[in-house]
Amino acid sequence: MLTVKQSAALAGISAALVYIWIEQGVLPHFRLGRPGSRGAIRISETDLQRFLDSMKQQARPQETPAAPPRTKSKPAFRHLWLG
Repeated sequence: MLTVKQSAALAGISAALVYIWIEQGVLPHFRLGRPGSRGAIRISETDLQRFLDSMKQQARPQETPAAPPRTKSKPAFRHLWLG
């Protein structure tokens, strides 16, 4: 069982973010202590890893930009005067 600080260090995030996830109810945890007291928060490594895995974003394949269409005729520059 990990403390909030240990969980944050393992995940590479701040303890404040772990507390936010706990408050939002998205990170499974145990609150040990007397009823009505704040108690000590403990998080299992398995629950932490599952939660982090559920947040994983898949990389999007990069698209190569399409080449502009080729024209066979030369462009006409009517605004230029060569004299």
